[in-house]
Amino acid sequence: MEQNQKDILIAKDEKSGKIGVVTGLQNDGTPKITDAKPKNAQDFLKFDKHGDVLDNFLSNFFRQCKEPNRFGFYRVAADGAENAVEVLKDLLKDPEANKELLAQHHVDTEKHEQQVKKEYQPIDEGKINWPELEEKWGVNRQALEESGDLKKMLNYGKSTLVTVTPKFGDERFETEARLSFKVLPNGNVQLVPHLIRKEPQLDKAFEGYSFSAEDKDHLRKTGNMGRIAQLTDKNTGKTFPAYISIDRLTNHVVAVSANKVRIPEKISNTTLTEQDIKTLRTGQAIPNKEITLANGKTFTTTLQVNVEQRGVEFVPHSSPLKQDNSQGKKSDKQEGQQQTKDNHFQWLDASGNIRAPKTFGGVTLTPEQQTDYTAGKTILVKDMVHDKQGQPYTAYIKFNQEEGKPKYYRSNPDVSQAQQVVPASENRTQVAVNTEGKTNEATKHIGKPMRQEQTAHINTQQEQRQNKGTQNKPKGIGV
Repeated sequence: MEQNQKDILIAKDEKSGKIGVVTGLQNDGTPKITDAKPKNAQDFLKFDKHGDVLDNFLSNFFRQCKEPNRFGFYRVAADGAENAVEVLKDLLKDPEANKELLAQHHVDTEKHEQQVKKEYQPIDEGKINWPELEEKWGVNRQALEESGDLKKMLNYGKSTLVTVTPKFGDERFETEARLSFKVLPNGNVQLVPHLIRKEPQLDKAFEGYSFSAEDKDHLRKTGNMGRIAQLTDKNTGKTFPAYISIDRLTNHVVAVSANKVRIPEKISNTTLTEQDIKTLRTGQAIPNKEITLANGKTFTTTLQVNVEQRGVEFVPHSSPLKQDNSQGKKSDKQEGQQQTKDNHFQWLDASGNIRAPKTFGGVTLTPEQQTDYTAGKTILVKDMVHDKQGQPYTAYIKFNQEEGKPKYYRSNPDVSQAQQVVPASENRTQVAVNTEGKTNEATKHIGKPMRQEQTAHINTQQEQRQNKGTQNKPKGIGV
């Protein structure tokens, strides 16, 4: 093979019989396959014998695909790919008779399969003492399973922020935390609660590494350190290269070994350059990178490796770190929870696809709403709870590509040039009064939060109370 010559990967789906050029991985870990036509060439997964593109692809394939033995892989030269694939298809019609010819192109995946099996085994749920966790921490298995957090935790990830009620003596205390599991040397599984800290502890050494002033600045501004650090394994004493980030939900310093982070060749429809990939591998950010989505729309963002993602993230435009509000009033706490969800939910995945949240404003989305939302369509969500007083409101919601987050409208933006507002039109007065502290002449001095679609008194008693409260007082400005 000449120095600059590239190969491409061909996959055969033994279940469907489909054969095509690999362009990446689907969400379920199966290969994305396309026709070997010149118009698709820019999407092909290309590699040479000195690069790690093929190794990374196969390692991720075996980690994510539930039926890896369903696929066979072959490599051919990228030049003349269309003809090469047609020849390969003919040979695969009788693989036994063409065994020797196919062997020249067959990709041996056994080492990747064995490596993944050796390095990764999900946590054995049978080792978890659920009654003890519920008694000690108020953690309920069913709630974790329904939210999807249990699956993450059994795969060595962390839950979203959840409410826990640890018991100390005879008293219980309510607070927020992210949860994960740790496998002990005896095989038992221990719950690890990651409680919210007021700020990251950057003045202390982290796994043998001391943060420089520049490190601290990067971590506080973006949540990522921006370079690779040499950490020390406290069990073995060995050092290893790792990426360091701040968990934006809890302010904990977190790290992941550099060899466990996947740098993709493509993000959505944008192919990363070799320089992009080298920059990301060092931990540095790529600012002002234009990303083209599958629907053809483009937006500009900053790319960087993030520990929580174990890969590349779109760095938030604003990365305010979570503040501890566990001592606040109930209404402030509820508001803080909603703000946390809005600020820290990853609205786009590493491939640039829109993620569908399970809820908006406390309302569970239907499968149809989730499908429409991820397709970039507008959805109508009724009876959400978003104002401080907890009263419901209705809004149209659509993902905004330029800002990388959903926007709320009072009328359908797909059929009108609607002005962006949080509540629907019939709820504007309600939210203005309940959340913004404004008044109108029909709602002064009523002493209670307004209801959905309310713009005036709801009964005679409320009207009398309002009239009594305004006697001998100057009129205010209405909303």
